[in-house]
Amino acid sequence: MKRESFNSGWLFCPGSGTALERTINGAQTPIPVTLPHDAMICQERDPQTATGNASGYYPAQTVHYTKEFTWDDLSGFAYLEFEGIYQNAAVYINGCLAAQHQNGYTAFTVDISPFLKEGKNTVKVLVRNGIPSSRWYTGTGIYRDVWLLRGGSVHIAPNGVKITVTKADEEAAALLIHTTLVNREQRQQTTRLRHRIGDTEMSVPVTLLAGETKTVTLRFTLDHPRIWNVDEPYLYDCETVLEGLDAEHTRFGVRTLSLDARRGLRLNGKSIKLRGGCIHQDHGLIGTTEHQALTFRRIRKLKEAGYNAVRCAHFPTSRTVLDACDELGMLVMLELCDAWTTPKVDFDYSTHFLSCWKQDASAMVDLAFNHPSVVFYSIGNEICEVSDPREAQYGRQICDHIRALDPTRYLTNCVNPVLSLMDRIPELAVKAGADINSILNGNAEELARLMASREIGEPLEEAFSYLDIAGYNYATFRYEADGAQYPHRIMLGAECYPGALYENWKLCEKLPQLIGDFGWAAWDYLGEAGVGQHRYGEALGYDLYGAYPWRSAGCGDFDLIGDRRPVSYWRQIVWGLRKEPYLAVQDPAHYGEKQSPTRWGWSDAQRSWNHRNYDGKPIVVEVYSDADEVELLVNGHSVGKEKTERCKALFTTVYEPGELTAINLRNGQAAERDSLLTASEEVHLEQTDCGGGIIELSVKDENGILNPEAVLTLMAETNGECTVLGFGTANPKSEENYFDKTIQTWHGRALIVTRGDGELKIEVQ
Repeated sequence: MKRESFNSGWLFCPGSGTALERTINGAQTPIPVTLPHDAMICQERDPQTATGNASGYYPAQTVHYTKEFTWDDLSGFAYLEFEGIYQNAAVYINGCLAAQHQNGYTAFTVDISPFLKEGKNTVKVLVRNGIPSSRWYTGTGIYRDVWLLRGGSVHIAPNGVKITVTKADEEAAALLIHTTLVNREQRQQTTRLRHRIGDTEMSVPVTLLAGETKTVTLRFTLDHPRIWNVDEPYLYDCETVLEGLDAEHTRFGVRTLSLDARRGLRLNGKSIKLRGGCIHQDHGLIGTTEHQALTFRRIRKLKEAGYNAVRCAHFPTSRTVLDACDELGMLVMLELCDAWTTPKVDFDYSTHFLSCWKQDASAMVDLAFNHPSVVFYSIGNEICEVSDPREAQYGRQICDHIRALDPTRYLTNCVNPVLSLMDRIPELAVKAGADINSILNGNAEELARLMASREIGEPLEEAFSYLDIAGYNYATFRYEADGAQYPHRIMLGAECYPGALYENWKLCEKLPQLIGDFGWAAWDYLGEAGVGQHRYGEALGYDLYGAYPWRSAGCGDFDLIGDRRPVSYWRQIVWGLRKEPYLAVQDPAHYGEKQSPTRWGWSDAQRSWNHRNYDGKPIVVEVYSDADEVELLVNGHSVGKEKTERCKALFTTVYEPGELTAINLRNGQAAERDSLLTASEEVHLEQTDCGGGIIELSVKDENGILNPEAVLTLMAETNGECTVLGFGTANPKSEENYFDKTIQTWHGRALIVTRGDGELKIEVQ
């Protein structure tokens, strides 16, 4: 079918837009918008909002969108494809309800043909975001692309071409091409179906009975195929033609997967360990608004930092994310949901799990099918009821359903042993001989001993039995015990504390059935505000979240605007991908205070040797290195040598401006080095155009050295059709709005994202 963008010409308005609402509250003036659009990020934040720190204090609301369009051919058929609406969407055509869709993350297609009339038509989309509906920032509205699909009465079904690679090597690739065809005519149709991939083509006759929808499966052989892998992600184009009637183009990659407990995961016959990270979908400054350039930028930066896999948590991601992973060579775990029958917040997925899980799982598979980057499906995240023998059966049903649709990928469930057994912890502690009072008072050693016990492992046996891979959240203590007790079990660290990577990666290298580690999180995100916050002094109680004005989680290898944080370089060194040391410096304002980050946090160290007002005062320098020993120099003078522990060494020295240098010592000899220079106070604004409407802003001196201490006030002006989607910094608790035209830099950095043609000027005030 012909695919046309349906993103322009919409009108947005808060509320439901019903006649009754207009009578009670009065009519509101609609705002012209271009999709994708996140209505939540455009609002002022409210410390008292019911969504609270889960949403970063952004309020949720009911909104609606309308659009007029002209239709002049009632003989054909038309569909609207919505890639994502958050959430509880209702689609009306000319005032008639055409479809409803509860899930805020899965795509759906609406047959609008029965509702169309010749001439002017109106589509209305009503969006109702429950309060609260999630544990993170969700956005509100039509935040992904919308497409108009039009064609004749005999056509290829929307997303109707699916390609399976059954076998592949250097000589040949065996493909199965499944094509779903639709005949809306009241008479039989005979035509020819043709597939072309490169210079290879096949064509067969196909007969469709009156009113029939059928799937035609053909075998296709590619000679000497180019294989898709993370280092060379080659993609093919398959042209599918229904002769004289319709045509489609489908991208796919040729690759094979295998999995066993002795050799782990193999991609194209070669073992691979997953250097993974968890990501949410929002883009920070522009909320959940889908943005192709930002998506590709994110995946590219993660790849450059050493990641080879991402977990899209805790919901199916967008087509754009999968396109980026296909093109750049990033493996993907797609996830179905964050809850089954037990709610985590009042209006989460549990409210419609029983009625919707099957169609949502089908939509997830439909999204993934032709994307070589997708290798895993996760059927849930930290599902509370997986240890209950009755409710665990939902997991078996989900697995059976997905395997029937796609037997080529592997299934996991991201299980947190503590959460899944929370109600039984006292009973299990007694059986394991652990001190429950000590555990409840936060004794980490007692908790680890309990969590590594058979008493914890046995209630989860059935839940893990129907999976291909047992996914463990925050359960380093189970890997060796379960590897010994269940020798056929393949395991994955599906969600892990960032600081636990050193131990986790050693176990990944040691245990063949432990196929990788996914850290939380690879990129900072809105909502779960303050979960990665840095605190000083003794941590009091379990104060997990941050009060207003916290807005982002404050964790992640990359901050909210895409700058790498020091933890990312430590991770790269632990993975064995970086030989040079890396310098980071703790905040001297808190020298001598105990650092108490949350388990998702990291040190307060930043990559800066600019600390005005601290000349001659003590300061702590962190050096990340895989060498046994590191030497630190300040302005060429040695501070001393320190042994590394867990790829990290700490030095206490006295701050003086100039040059800070770390040198790896290997077998007593100087090897790789890293240096930091003090930037001068005479600074300017450097603008880096990344393409796609993304401009990175940096405060630098005349030598190009970043000065994080210098704060500039920036003002953005646009003309023409250029629109600012987001303007701001990575500050996790700034009170600035991302739609403000005037902001202040933070740590020497800022970012602006625009859409449309026109002129953009950024001036320093």
